[in-house]
Formats: sequence, C-alpha cells, structure tokens
Amino acid sequence: MNPSTRIVVGIISLFLSLFLAWRIGIWLEPAPAGPSLPAGGPKSPPFATGTVQEDLHFEIRNVRISGDGAALEGIGIVRFDTDRERIKPAVLAMLTAVKEKAPAAKVIILELKPAVECTQCTLARATYREGRTVIRYGIPSLEQIERHNALIGTTDGTGRRIDRPRLYRPDKETFGAGLVVTMALEAARQKNPAANEEQLLDQAAAAAGISPVVAARHRDFMKAYFTGDGYGEETLEE
Repeated sequence: MNPSTRIVVGIISLFLSLFLAWRIGIWLEPAPAGPSLPAGGPKSPPFATGTVQEDLHFEIRNVRISGDGAALEGIGIVRFDTDRERIKPAVLAMLTAVKEKAPAAKVIILELKPAVECTQCTLARATYREGRTVIRYGIPSLEQIERHNALIGTTDGTGRRIDRPRLYRPDKETFGAGLVVTMALEAARQKNPAANEEQLLDQAAAAAGISPVVAARHRDFMKAYFTGDGYGEETLEE
C-alpha cells in the first residue's frame, strides 16, 4: 500500500470511528428527565414511556401488534448500565404501560436493550402470557460474575483450561468501545456476508481504528456480558 493510499484509508477509518462515537454519545449520556434515545433512531414517538425509579426511565419502541390485537412484540429501551436487580421492576413497569396502550394483548414479548440498533446489547427478554410473566436475564448478577471469574484459568472436567473474558459491570468507556466494535462487525457482516469471523474482525478493527486483538477483546466481552437470555430466568404469576 503506497503512502497516499494509507493516508486515505487512515482518514476514512478516523472519520468512521468519530461517526460511531457520535452516534453512541446520546446513548451513553441520557438526559436526567427521560430515557436514552439512539441518535438516528426512529423519528416516530415511542409506543409508551414510563419511569421505573427516579434515575431509571424506559421507552417501548418497534412495536408490532397482531391483526386481532392479541399479541404484541416490542423493544424496551433502558440504560446500558441498568443493574440486574432492576431488570424485574423495569419489566413489570413496561408491561403495565403496554397493557394500558393495548388492553387486548394477551401475549406480550419484550426485548430490553439500551438502543434499538444495538444488536449485541440485550439485557433481558420477557414474555407475558395470560397472567404469567417469564423473564430471561441476559446480564449476570454480581454473584454470577464472581462465579464466572473464579473459574478463569482453572480446568474443567475434561482437563481443558477455562479461558473466558473477565466479567465486570461495564462503565461508559467499556460499553462505548464494545458498541463501536459491535456496530462495525455488523456493518462488515452486512457488506460481506460470505466473510469468516476472522475476516470480519479485521474489517471491524480497521473501521474502528484499533488492532484486531483489541477488537476481539471488546467483542468477546460484549458477547459474554450481554447474552440476551443466558443468565437464568424467573417466572412471575399475577
């Protein structure tokens, strides 16, 4: 690659990194009076909004309702750093808001995320069906984090060494970096669907302006912490 080409590639990579950082800025710094909104997200008003606690608000977006109104699916937007212990009250508050807006709904499915566009950021999945609510947790409790980390470097029943990302509550910087890599990976996957994981990682790292090793670390943490539904479930009856 000649010097001129390297300069052009560098400028493009820097621009993309700054653009991605700008897009996540609103997600990481939500206004005190309301929930976080993804920059460039849907322009239409949310289906429902509400407050769980003084510093925890939510929105319901991307709602799809069946023709007879009996089934509803949507995305519940909350802060990325919502504690595991506050997921249940958030789900219950969301369900209450949805039922007020769609009283005919007998089945309600919600996916909790910090932003609609964040594919690798699911905090929980909740399903309400005629009085019963099942919450599948996508982020770990403090106890689960401790158990997870305690096994790093030990061996499993087959004698294989356990090598996994160390978990912790992500701060703004950790989440922001992970989100940039996640979005870059998704963009690379859409552009080159036939590429393998290593090729996608190289492309995402180049777009984010970081090394593939650092990009892999951020990717692995996001996958291990935000699993969608991998940290147990709880059933609630009305």
